Amino acid sequence: MQFGSLEIDKVARTVSVNSKLCELTSYQFDLLVAMAECAGQVLTRDQIMQAVRGRELEAFDRSIDVHMGRIRMAIEVNHKTPERILTVRSVGYVFAKQQK
Repeated sequence: MQFGSLEIDKVARTVSVNSKLCELTSYQFDLLVAMAECAGQVLTRDQIMQAVRGRELEAFDRSIDVHMGRIRMAIEVNHKTPERILTVRSVGYVFAKQQK
């Protein structure tokens, strides 16, 4: 899967930005793939968890937010102003097809 300078190799389970490998846990890789496969769609935290683990989040489980922050630190040029994984307030996240 190729999104500009971001490349996701599902077979090798690697992620690179500008040909530089990014360090992600297996779970973070699965989250990124789930988001990328639905590029342009806003996904709730429950939809993301369902896609990755086949179950819904527990009440008040914010682990997805922590993982998204770590994924951003690995793949974004500036994780404080993300251009690829965007937060949609009170809803969830969207994987931008193209960066700004």
